[in-house]
Amino acid sequence: MLFGPARLISKLISLVVFAAVVYVVVCGVQVVNASRLSTAPDSVGPAVAIVVLGEPVARADSADLTSRLRQAALLYRSGRARKVLLTWYPPSPGEVGSRAHDTNWLEAHGVVASALVAREAPNAVGALSSAAKLFDRRGSVIVVTDAIDALWTQGAGSADGLTLQVSPPPSSKKFVFDELGPLLRESTGVAVGRVFGFGRAAWAAY
Repeated sequence: MLFGPARLISKLISLVVFAAVVYVVVCGVQVVNASRLSTAPDSVGPAVAIVVLGEPVARADSADLTSRLRQAALLYRSGRARKVLLTWYPPSPGEVGSRAHDTNWLEAHGVVASALVAREAPNAVGALSSAAKLFDRRGSVIVVTDAIDALWTQGAGSADGLTLQVSPPPSSKKFVFDELGPLLRESTGVAVGRVFGFGRAAWAAY
């Protein structure tokens, strides 16, 4: 009888761990399904703004950032929205922030300066929160981020009261077995966000 309570606790812990693993797997399936979005501009409806989730540092060789900017410019030129919100994260000391790089790139690709709005945010959660405050109750926004991030982005945006559509760059749509690391991160992030709040899962999205 001495070991009765200990065995019970051990079984309960095992059950909780098993349930958590199953839930993360379920979220993983949902992440994969949500990532199967069209990249065509006409696959999203008109919106009040296009929101680009940026990067902490401007890197000329950043394929991810360039592909997001290219998708935002395409959406803008297609008339999906008349405003583009650029978000960027604070760079480390000695590094150059991406704001100037992003705005210059978009202006060079057909987005007029008056259409651009820029906001610094600590992470993707902060970026979506900024969008919610700027465009509150004015309509939906189109968020440009990687396809694998779509479900997390929808959850985090909805938690902030933001109505959003996701338009991923074509280059971000990859075969699932090529993205096992990001898939695990996103699946865990969605599971944590739904249970504990997406503010506690900001690490899941870039």
